[in-house]
Amino acid sequence: MEAVIRSSRALHAQHEALRGTVAALEADHTRVAEASDEARLLSERATDRLQEGTRLIQSSLGQINSLLELVDALGQHVTSFSAAMEQVKRSAKDIEDIAETTNILALNATIEAMRAGDAGRTFAVVASEVKSLASDTRRATDEIAVTLDALNEEAGVVIGRIEAGSKASDDARASVTRIETTIESVGELVEEVDRQNDVIARATGTISGHVSAVQKGLIHFDEVTRENEDKLFEAQQEATGLERIANEMFDTIVHAGLSPNDKVMAEHAMGVARQIIEATEAGIANGTITRGAVFDRDYRLIAGSAPERFTTRLTDFAAASWKPILNRSTDAVAESIATVCVDVNGFMPTHNDRYSQAPTGDIAHDTQYCRNGRILPEEAKDDGRDTTAPFRAYVFRYAPDGERYVVQRSIYVPLRFGGERWGSLKFAYSFGEAAGSSRAIRTGCAAP
Repeated sequence: MEAVIRSSRALHAQHEALRGTVAALEADHTRVAEASDEARLLSERATDRLQEGTRLIQSSLGQINSLLELVDALGQHVTSFSAAMEQVKRSAKDIEDIAETTNILALNATIEAMRAGDAGRTFAVVASEVKSLASDTRRATDEIAVTLDALNEEAGVVIGRIEAGSKASDDARASVTRIETTIESVGELVEEVDRQNDVIARATGTISGHVSAVQKGLIHFDEVTRENEDKLFEAQQEATGLERIANEMFDTIVHAGLSPNDKVMAEHAMGVARQIIEATEAGIANGTITRGAVFDRDYRLIAGSAPERFTTRLTDFAAASWKPILNRSTDAVAESIATVCVDVNGFMPTHNDRYSQAPTGDIAHDTQYCRNGRILPEEAKDDGRDTTAPFRAYVFRYAPDGERYVVQRSIYVPLRFGGERWGSLKFAYSFGEAAGSSRAIRTGCAAP
C-alpha cells in the first residue's frame, strides 16, 4: 500500500512538473505568436515602404537612363562636330591652295604688264589688287587654320571626356540594371517572409489548440489523480488501522502465552535487554561512560557516509559493551535475524556484526549491511515507548528478493537507564512463514 501511495505521489509530482512544462510551453507559444504577429506587421510595413522606395528608385532610374541617353547623344553630336571641323579644315586648305595659285598668277600678270609698258598699266593695277586679295585670303586661311587647330585641341579634350563619360554611362547602366534586379529580389524576399509569417501564424493557431487540449486533459487527469490519491489515503488509513488492530491482537496473544514460540522469543529479548541495562549502569557507576554521554542526542554526521550515518558520545561505549551482547543474542537463536538497540529517535549507535560491516561505497551493500549509526525514525515509531508493558510484539512481511514474501516478527523491550527511558531493544526473528500467512501483515524495512 505504501509503495502504491509513493508511486502515486511520484506520478502526481511528475504530473505537476508536466503541467509546469505545459504552462511554460503555452507561455513560449504566446510569445511566439506575439513575435509572429509583430513580424507580420513589420513585414507589411517593410513591404509598403519597399514598394514606395521601389517607385522612387524606379523614377530615379528613369531619370538616370534619360541622362545616360543624353550623354550618348552628346557624344554623337561632338563626334559629328569633330567631323565637320575636319571638313572645314580641308576646305580652308583648298582655299589656301587657290590663294597661292592666284598669287602666282598675279605675279605673272604684273611681270607681263611691266613688259607692256603704258599699255599694260591698267592690267598691272588689276594684277596688284588680285595679289593683295590673294595675300588677304592666305592670311584669313592661316587664321582659320590656327582657330581650327585650337578647336580641334579643345574638341579632342571634350571628346575624350565624353568618351570616358560614355564608358562610365555604360557602367552606370549596368549598375542600374543590377539595382533593379536587387530591388526585385528584395521585394520577392519580403513577400516570401510575409508568406512564411502566414504559415507560422496558422501553425501557431494549430499549436494553441493542441496546447489547450493538453491542458484540459491534464486538468482532468489531475482531478482523477487527486481522487485516486484520496482513495489511496483512505485505504492506507484503513490498512494502518487494521495493522494496528492485528498487531495489538498478536501482542495480546503473545502476552497471554497462546503463542509459545513467540513467548520464548520475548523471554529471550527481555533477558538481552537486562544485560544491556546492567552493562550500561555498571559503566556509568565505574566512570567508563557518563549518564550525559548515554543520553547524548547530538548526532554528528560521519563525513562521506552514504546512506548517512552518525555518531554520539555513546558510540564507542556501545560498540565495546553492547555489540558483544547483541552478537551473542543473534547467534544464540537459530530463527533470529538481528538484535539492535534503538533510541527514541530511531538512532542505532551500534549493531551486531552482520549489520555493522565496513562501508564499500556500493550504496545497495552499505544500505543493507552498514546500519550502525543510522537514524531510522520508523524503528522508533514501533518501539512501544507509550506502554508500561515489559515488551511489545509486532509482525510484518517483506520481500527480501523483491518477489517472495516472508514474515518477520519483532519484540521491542523498553530500555531504561537510571529509571529514564532511552529507547528499546529490538529482537527480530522469523519462523520462515510464507507470504500466505494469516498473521498481521505490514510492508516495511526487512532488517532492523
